[in-house]
Amino acid sequence: MTHKQIALVDGDGSGPEMMAAACRVASVAAKKDGIEIEFIKTPMGWNAYSEYGDTLPKKSFDKAIELGIIFFGGVGDFEHDSTIGVEKPEMKPEARVLLPLRKQMGLLLNFRPMIYYKALASLANVKPETIPEEGIRQNWIRYLLEDSYFGNADLMKEIPENIQKKIGVKIKKDVLGDEALVSDIAYYKRGSLLKYFRAAFAYARQQKLPLISIDKANVLARYDYWRKISIEVSKEFPDVEFSSQLVDSAAALLFTPAKLNGVIACGNEHGDILSDGAASALGSMGMMCSSAVNPDTGAAMFESGAGTAPTIAGQDKANPLGRILTGAMMLRHIGVEKGAVAIEKAVNRLLTEGYRTGDLYTKADDSTKLLGTKATGEKVLSYI
Repeated sequence: MTHKQIALVDGDGSGPEMMAAACRVASVAAKKDGIEIEFIKTPMGWNAYSEYGDTLPKKSFDKAIELGIIFFGGVGDFEHDSTIGVEKPEMKPEARVLLPLRKQMGLLLNFRPMIYYKALASLANVKPETIPEEGIRQNWIRYLLEDSYFGNADLMKEIPENIQKKIGVKIKKDVLGDEALVSDIAYYKRGSLLKYFRAAFAYARQQKLPLISIDKANVLARYDYWRKISIEVSKEFPDVEFSSQLVDSAAALLFTPAKLNGVIACGNEHGDILSDGAASALGSMGMMCSSAVNPDTGAAMFESGAGTAPTIAGQDKANPLGRILTGAMMLRHIGVEKGAVAIEKAVNRLLTEGYRTGDLYTKADDSTKLLGTKATGEKVLSYI
């Protein structure tokens, strides 16, 4: 049995409940490939603030970077954001935790798969007839660095202070609300874009799927640049079907998912918004699984996009399936293929047999098959 250490962030809100189920499933499934996982707790988020006075304790950050693989339970909750977060906005964990981890680890590629099965069409918030018999696979790959989320922090130092004031560029935590002008810098670098698109096209080739590039090239300079580079790289992959799609029309297609079947390349900001919308079209944010990967070093963070569900924390109601499926992505990344497949088949079987968490449950469903967080994890384990 090979031993593998993975940094664990239990997270805020309902995160610890969902991660308990996901970690147990991942640990059992990994043994199918002869891997024994040891999760090393690295507290981050508001749950860490009470003990360390910081939502990103240095000890946790350093350990996570050292291990290079993070299983991340999500951070942030409304109560702390509106109390401590108002007094100390620099401690809000969504920016304090996530952005430094992505930057330090070089996590350029954010994979967010959305899979529509015809047999599970009743779960999706789309008309069943829009899902063909063969199903739909949307592989969203969000460009996780640069863009508008990093622009001010990365480039303000290049701008003289008097010009910063004149054009209103600020770090988010310094915004007061009484300014006459506030601006954001958004940018892309050629080297990063080339690396990103080559990885995305290679993935599309591997999956035997078309690549759809999302942009706003009709208005914005950086997306005209994005489109030009996507077209340039497409010529290196003549066997991959390629098209460009404006973000406005892509948003309109979320609820006719077959029209976005393929690998979908999108910028940091657009990818954040569109993939969340795709998860809602799929049925629930609680089903979203996600990984962020450095294509050069293999460093990675595995974080479901489902949020922390703080309003139901401690009530055994949160849907852990997104975390469990994210665990499958993590296992596949470290070479645990049998375990990953076992998890994916188990989740599919659970849903096909009619078991539901509260966010997926409707009046048409069997009330005896309504499961809480812990029971959902146990049911997945029983299939593995």
